[in-house]
Amino acid sequence: MKHMILILVFLMGFPGMKSSLAGNNQDLELLRKKVTAELLLQKVDEPRIKELMSTLREDGSWPGINYTDLSRIGYENVRHLNNIWVLSSAYRSSGTPFRGDKQLLAIIHKSLTFWTNKDFIAGNWHTNEISNPEQLIHILLVLDGDLEESLRAQVVILASRANLDAWGARPGGDLIKIAGIMAELALYNRDESSLQTAIDAMTRQVKITTGLGIKADLGFHHRVDRVTSILTYGTNYAATFSDWAYLFSGTRYGFPAEATHLLIDYYIDGISKSMVHAWYRAPGLINRDMSRKGALGPVDNEIPLKLSLVSDYRKQELENIVKIRNGAQKPNLTYNKFFWHSEYAIHQRPGYYSTVRMFSNRNYTMEFPHNMESLKHHHYADGANFISVTGKEYSDIFPVWDWQKIPGTTVVQRPSLPPYTEIVKKGKTGFVGAVTDGTYGASSFDFESPLDPLRAKKAWFFFDKEYVCLGAGITSSSDFAVNTTINQCLLKGEVRASSGKDKTTLSIGEHQLNKADWVIHDGIAYVFPNPTDVLINNKTYSGNWHDLVSTTRKLGSDLETKDLFSLWIDHGKQPKNAAYAYIVAPGIDISKENPARIASRVKILSNTSQVQAVHQLELNITQIVFYEPGTVALNNGLKLSALNPCMVMLKSAGDQINEITVADPGRKLKSLNITVPAVFTGSGANWKTVGNKKQNTTDITFKLPSGDFAGQSMTIRNNTFDSGSYKENIAANAESGKIDQPVKSGIHQIGEHYGGGIVFWTDETGTHGLIASTTDQSDAIQWRNGPSKASKHYGDHGDRVVNARKDGIGAGEMNTMLIIAQMTDDDITGNFAAKTCSLFEQDGYGDWYLPSKSELNKMYQNKDLIGGFGNDMYWSSTELNVGFAWCQNFTGYGGQFNQNKSSACAVRCIRRF
Repeated sequence: MKHMILILVFLMGFPGMKSSLAGNNQDLELLRKKVTAELLLQKVDEPRIKELMSTLREDGSWPGINYTDLSRIGYENVRHLNNIWVLSSAYRSSGTPFRGDKQLLAIIHKSLTFWTNKDFIAGNWHTNEISNPEQLIHILLVLDGDLEESLRAQVVILASRANLDAWGARPGGDLIKIAGIMAELALYNRDESSLQTAIDAMTRQVKITTGLGIKADLGFHHRVDRVTSILTYGTNYAATFSDWAYLFSGTRYGFPAEATHLLIDYYIDGISKSMVHAWYRAPGLINRDMSRKGALGPVDNEIPLKLSLVSDYRKQELENIVKIRNGAQKPNLTYNKFFWHSEYAIHQRPGYYSTVRMFSNRNYTMEFPHNMESLKHHHYADGANFISVTGKEYSDIFPVWDWQKIPGTTVVQRPSLPPYTEIVKKGKTGFVGAVTDGTYGASSFDFESPLDPLRAKKAWFFFDKEYVCLGAGITSSSDFAVNTTINQCLLKGEVRASSGKDKTTLSIGEHQLNKADWVIHDGIAYVFPNPTDVLINNKTYSGNWHDLVSTTRKLGSDLETKDLFSLWIDHGKQPKNAAYAYIVAPGIDISKENPARIASRVKILSNTSQVQAVHQLELNITQIVFYEPGTVALNNGLKLSALNPCMVMLKSAGDQINEITVADPGRKLKSLNITVPAVFTGSGANWKTVGNKKQNTTDITFKLPSGDFAGQSMTIRNNTFDSGSYKENIAANAESGKIDQPVKSGIHQIGEHYGGGIVFWTDETGTHGLIASTTDQSDAIQWRNGPSKASKHYGDHGDRVVNARKDGIGAGEMNTMLIIAQMTDDDITGNFAAKTCSLFEQDGYGDWYLPSKSELNKMYQNKDLIGGFGNDMYWSSTELNVGFAWCQNFTGYGGQFNQNKSSACAVRCIRRF
């Protein structure tokens, strides 16, 4: 409702807001009014205002707040600032007895003076540079003209900690937020130049990036762990942009159409598709915020509504999302999508929504439990498969959960979970991915636990009415049992089960079913094509939120009691090549449909460690996972072969194959080859066929997407000559070497051993270029020389600005000198990245330096010619801000990221010739 009121305020309260505006000052004043109007939409809580006015102490503090604990997990001081904001909005809001109240204003002055005098610096940078400045600017805006000048000036100084040079102003989810706060302060100060700086900073963030931010698959990464953060930082990113896009509409400050269109694409195909019915945050895709009450609640319409009002681009789709969330439209979305940069898949039908979350050696398992939140999500990415019909199936379930029975996962059942420091692990396998045509798809996970001696091949095959879950090669040497959990959700209604001729409604409690055919709970059937021994719990569990976090802040009621439904398969201790197969079918009415018939709609063609494959008979769709080159017998008895590990999906009419979709989960292949048992004709820019009429087979060669698009699926259609194209970031792969050019005297080639190392870049003449050392100079070293003795930052980080901001060819040399000069200013001892290069000598050459950001990227582009790279992240000499410098990832998708200067990354030194 808030956004509807806001729109009416803007459209009715500011007539002529579009074409009649003439002049910058009018635009600035309009924007100022719009921002303030939105801030004053919240309802004034009169009893709370009276309580705050009566309880303020003489020194300007409030009782009940611990002002001394400034730690990351403490800092109750935020309550003081929030109290001031509540009072300030009451003072300015119309229709309340507090509007213009002089006594209230005096209390605001006293409490705000207390804050500015104490200047409480939190242990968490986010509080100092985002939360507190934003709150202070809001106070300034609503109290405009009513603050004493000296106090107003002091508040402006504190609010200015949100700036582009701040510690947290790094690409991803934070820089755009900081830029938005800067824009508010610029409006308050009526500073057009600063406003334009903030707008430019926001616009630059709306792009497809190889680093942090929107990825090529329209997912979102906030950190270098490559863990999805689309429903947290990624959504806040979109919210900030949409807020300002809406505020700027009709003024000269409007965002470029290109940026707005990309943001809309990202919102529809990234964020919204990561929510159940584009409405509820998907339980399988959240991170440490799972320890917060209401984390899985429905989202409001503010972002899609604002985007639909500032642009006609994909307007109908945005309006459909709004209608679903308003209840004016029943869920009507259908799609299948895989986010190959984050290793998660989604499958949406009007009647249900499902996700699969995985990890590979290209990313990490989970987000680190920053601020000591969510200390039990060790197995949350181990193939977690959630099934939602309404979006409420897992609401606030986490305090009472069994964290070793996460839906879809195969887990060693330890007596207790490892410490929280063991949550974040690098994946061990590379064959992790999906094949999808946008409507149907399958996901595969060559799973090796980073915590336990456990391996398994896990796959999910998604259709319309059901999806099939297969596991094979489940092997463990642990002394503890291995379980595959089918579901663990809130209990709703009765649980029914069938085992042979016995059909029963289960009583409340714990149950073991031998040779179960199916189990039904809450309208979802779990069907076993081969009768399977299962365990079921439908009973009450208790727990508390404090088990998930370590904080001094109050989290509400300690005890939570909920009724849960749990269903799992026990593979026993030390299983060897164990397997499972089950079908999940939502929307089942047992009075109208026999669940046993669900199994007749699909045929499992193979479930081994080599091949997993399923055929859906009604759709005539076959989905296959080849973990290694091999052959599979199709439903019609004919065989399909793959010469490479890959995934394949066939759509057929009778015995005629109409469409083929392929993908490389390993992300290593430039091309792949399959042989299909049919005549398949045509060709395209990325595929070709060679038919064998005698054998009625066709060999098909696919040129696969590469670079940031490696892992994306590719679809071709029979009898066509232009399908199978895919979007590819050409610029990211455009670097061309010169190794095949004829050698001339004095001319040097990329890949040549010369000058103490290997040439990895030359100018057009070939007489000047860059040389990389043949080995790493360090595999783990900090960019900084320890914390600064003289604190130059708000918080507990001890970082300093070096001004090594140069980039481009040759820039690393000057950066290296600046870093060494600054980093040894108060401590001449210690070692750090730039110093490592300055001390390095090889083959008589001593002029090595730490490469700039651009130089490091050119080294990455020719890493195979140079060789010897054994680490993920390598330092550049280019500084981002007070706390971060640029790194290059030399594994997986590569990409450039900003890393905390205290992080330990590798170093490869270079020199010029």
